[in-house]
Amino acid sequence: MGRSVPVREAMTAKVLTVGPKATVARAAKLMSQNGVGSLVVVERGKPVGILTERDLLMKVVSENIRPSEIRVEEIMSRPVITTTPDEDIIEATRTLIRNKIRRLPVVENGKLVGIITASDITAVSPELMEVLPEHHEIQSEEEIEESVCEVCGEVTRSLKEINGMLVCEKCYDFLTG
Repeated sequence: MGRSVPVREAMTAKVLTVGPKATVARAAKLMSQNGVGSLVVVERGKPVGILTERDLLMKVVSENIRPSEIRVEEIMSRPVITTTPDEDIIEATRTLIRNKIRRLPVVENGKLVGIITASDITAVSPELMEVLPEHHEIQSEEEIEESVCEVCGEVTRSLKEINGMLVCEKCYDFLTG
């Protein structure tokens, strides 16, 4: 059996956070000043939500709400989906794909210790291919008749086999970079 790659090896330990009572204007300014697309919303060190650029666009800008008049807790995405630093990066990838998200806060003993993004996973993708036990024996990309993707669970006609799993095209592209 091959070595697994834990999330801690690809995560970013320094995470920008904001409290749920902060104004959306303050949060947006923090995001802009730091060039990030999200903030983890924390209460006593525990993640309670996540605020993304999409939340700002869909829940504030498109509704013509003044950012200084609304609190982060009113528009943040919740419940927040998390992972642990010791979880295998392949499982973290599956969590991202299944939930159609791009960011996964990393929690240890109830406290936020990092964040892993689709970009972080993509950056270590070649390394992942090297540690997968079957990487030298990736089976043919033969098309399979309609079935269920073993990563995201969607039923599709165009599944591909990779490392013994049947995956849809989107998951295949995500997993192989």
